[in-house]
Amino acid sequence: MKSVIFSRLSVAAAMAFALSSCTTTQAEFRKDPTRVTKSALCRTFITNTDLAFTQELTGELARRRIDPIECVNMVQQENQAAAAVVAVALVGTAIAVCANNDCGGGYYPTYPGNCQYEWQRDAAGNRCGKRSAYSKPGGW
Repeated sequence: MKSVIFSRLSVAAAMAFALSSCTTTQAEFRKDPTRVTKSALCRTFITNTDLAFTQELTGELARRRIDPIECVNMVQQENQAAAAVVAVALVGTAIAVCANNDCGGGYYPTYPGNCQYEWQRDAAGNRCGKRSAYSKPGGW
């Protein structure tokens, strides 16, 4: 069970890390700008703080006819998709943990002692029925 939780969280973390690290270095970019993917180019353009490198990136965006606004939208969509994957993985993990640790609770509440009504269930999960206080003579 713990290995399932660990593996799901690892996958979610890996996806988040992979998307956040999809940028390129100046050396890689200058070596061959055409080999840099559109996603990496846009992420680098958005996160870069070096003015000279920003000018180089802008030139490559113009050469590829990519609008900088398109870069912003694409990066936002990728981030949202990554967040959705992480959320699904976390919800799946929470469901798996609850399924194995009985943390959901049933439709009927259980009572450790005497039951008040017939429809209730005792601590063992058995329906109280005629054992309930309300079912006995003088029920209240």
